[in-house]
Amino acid sequence: MADEAEKTEKKSGGKGIIILLSVIVLLLIAGLAVMAFLLLNQDKAANSEGDTAEIHGSAEHGDGHADQGHAKEYSPKYKQFDPPAAEAPPGYFVMDKFVVNFNGDGQAKFLAVDLQFMSYYPQVVGPEGAMEHLRPILKNDIQRLLRNQHYNDLIQPEGPDKLRAEILEVTRKVLDKHNIYPDLVEDVYMTRFVMQ
Repeated sequence: MADEAEKTEKKSGGKGIIILLSVIVLLLIAGLAVMAFLLLNQDKAANSEGDTAEIHGSAEHGDGHADQGHAKEYSPKYKQFDPPAAEAPPGYFVMDKFVVNFNGDGQAKFLAVDLQFMSYYPQVVGPEGAMEHLRPILKNDIQRLLRNQHYNDLIQPEGPDKLRAEILEVTRKVLDKHNIYPDLVEDVYMTRFVMQ
């Protein structure tokens, strides 16, 4: 009987140690997870503060600063361009004519669009500007966007304006990917918009 009591005591003592070790391991894992979460959030907060706090380059468009004109301030992570003169007129980057098949919903088969991108930075939209070097990428991405359009969406009064906004967004993503501050391209204009 004494042997049985000892065995029972050893079994319960062994289970207690296993439970205690399991609790300690779980607490360590939870502590590491919390620490990793805090460190990652601290890095993100520092990065977002750094992006908004760092102001480099050139100035604000339409901010009422007559001395700065159309210059923009932006992070040094982007390629830096000389600011335009305060009285500088905008420049335009003209894309080749786009004619694509699109979802005409039985009403049309082709969508034809001519585009001009506006910026006050000639280093971006000029003949040897940054956008000229990105022309094949821009053409590919804009054609893909145009092919995915639907006649019923474009025929709406706000349809062409929505398309302009989407084209500008696609263009700015390409610029951002190639370290060019996206907001240097201020707008895009459709000088031709035909569905037939």
